[in-house]
Amino acid sequence: MSLLLCRQEAVSHPYYVEPLDIHLYSSQELCYVIVHHPLLVMEDFVDERLIGFIRDELNMGGLAGKLEKWKAAGENPDEMLFFILSECFYYTPSEISQYRQQVAALRKKHPAEFEKERADYLFGIRQYGKAVQIYGKVLESPRDETVNDAFLGKVWNNLGAAYARLFQTSKAFYAYEKAREYLKTEDPVERMYFLAGINPELKEKLPETAGEKRREWEERAAAAREEAYQSRELLKLEQMFEQDPEKGKNEAAKLVKKWRQEYRSMI
Repeated sequence: MSLLLCRQEAVSHPYYVEPLDIHLYSSQELCYVIVHHPLLVMEDFVDERLIGFIRDELNMGGLAGKLEKWKAAGENPDEMLFFILSECFYYTPSEISQYRQQVAALRKKHPAEFEKERADYLFGIRQYGKAVQIYGKVLESPRDETVNDAFLGKVWNNLGAAYARLFQTSKAFYAYEKAREYLKTEDPVERMYFLAGINPELKEKLPETAGEKRREWEERAAAAREEAYQSRELLKLEQMFEQDPEKGKNEAAKLVKKWRQEYRSMI
């Protein structure tokens, strides 16, 4: 994608895109998000808050008015995205046409496949709580040629991963059990074993096959713990404590605050 025209827009109040944890200061940045994150913007992205930003901060009253009318009339939300791109003159008509084709291809997918892709995307940007909600809805989909055991097994597996990132070990363990059942594979057992290491109450629920590779998994777990211990942030913090204990305490407080903020953004 290439830049066609840059506008200098005096934005006083940037638009915050919570899932991406970024602020938008221009129409160009808005267009970039639309084009590079279709699975984020295809569902309810153009709302009153965004329209207000376009009208009040980007000074594009005509575009905002058109979007308000389309939204009130229940028009195709994808067309609103295309209209924003065309009115901001950031991408060429050819590039917008390519984006249209990409969106159209996503819309043609089976509803359950589309929702799974959305959930996978949200997982990828660390929005684990939102991903969990969508995975749960996908699992309620009526069975057909697409929603079969293989498909459901993948959804259960990804749901387990999302729960694990949220430190909900029991729910993650159950999801991996279901994935194992649907996929007819022992692959999820390794992840179940690691969860049992975090939550000892789960150890008695481990399948018998978990004992066969226990030593191999323990070695991987030890390597992972060592890697975590050697993380740059923690090493830097350790050095600060050695050089200046008071400064180390302050930096530790900042690091904990950062982790808390990151965790909240996941939910």
